[in-house]
Amino acid sequence: MSEPFVLAVLGPLMPDGLEGRLQQVDVDVEVVHVPYFESNELRTSRGHNAGKDPLGLAVPDLGPGDRANLARAHGMVSLDLPDDIAVLAPRLRWFQGVGAGFDHIDRAALADMGAVQSTASGIAAVPIAEFVVARLLQVWKHLRSLDDGQNERAWVEQYGMQMEGRTLGIVGLGAIGRALAVRARAFGMTVLATRGSARPGDTDPDVDELWPATALDDVLPRCDAVVLCLPAAPEVQDLMDARRIALMAEGSILVNVARGMHVVEADLIEALESGHLAAAVLDVTREEPLPAADPLWSAPNLYLSPHSAVSLDRYEATLFELVADNLGRLLRGDDLRNVVGPPG
Repeated sequence: MSEPFVLAVLGPLMPDGLEGRLQQVDVDVEVVHVPYFESNELRTSRGHNAGKDPLGLAVPDLGPGDRANLARAHGMVSLDLPDDIAVLAPRLRWFQGVGAGFDHIDRAALADMGAVQSTASGIAAVPIAEFVVARLLQVWKHLRSLDDGQNERAWVEQYGMQMEGRTLGIVGLGAIGRALAVRARAFGMTVLATRGSARPGDTDPDVDELWPATALDDVLPRCDAVVLCLPAAPEVQDLMDARRIALMAEGSILVNVARGMHVVEADLIEALESGHLAAAVLDVTREEPLPAADPLWSAPNLYLSPHSAVSLDRYEATLFELVADNLGRLLRGDDLRNVVGPPG
């Protein structure tokens, strides 16, 4: 009898129902729980340094039982990747992330082991797209001011702006960008999008115009709102700096639901203070959690949220299906979904 495939699930709790769902794929799969979950500060440090932590921040403790489970693991489902993974889990063949982002994962360590890495890209696309639409409506319909009027018992008439007929720019037409494009067009918006793999003349059925990433400077002035949906990568570090923010249309809105690295925050604050931008929506910042003294908190017309644009009510069930599908593919020797290539 062959040995079971051991899948280690790292996180604060073992998700209810996951083991049963995976055993529908293969009855011999053994699922073990390892209570390993890193702090936001450590995750941010890793994200800025290709999965490494030069700050020496504290890592979660691993007890003898946890180390024994990791040593047996052939697969891993986790938000985080512990240090010295080749020593902790020498049999590891597959690392399945539970989020779309992977900048905080030591991809080089996994590649050196020969372990395939996959992400949960796409499963949060719909709720994040809904969040962006909600924020744009909040800004254009003056919902924050209307709520303030109610709280102050002040009957002050305020009239918002119409969404239909406006132009939305999507920087990075991936799963989130596509879900957003579909919803924006349902509101009657014109959608312009950039994609790194696009070439001049390319089209896409879900957007009105598709442009290469190199055309961003030409796209920005045409948009009433610009939404960043890019993955983390060195070439898009500080993408939205003072020069590019100045290219945006007067009175437009910048939205970032990607990574904090994409925006030079001091330049954004200056554009808000000058009134060049009507508003900015940030679900991500360069440092997370955002320190209480950070000037972003008090920037005018800034709509800030603590990296929480995703909705969790259906996330777990969708993740289970992705993990089950990828497990089946791995055991059959088929290509996995959402594979991340080695660095470099």
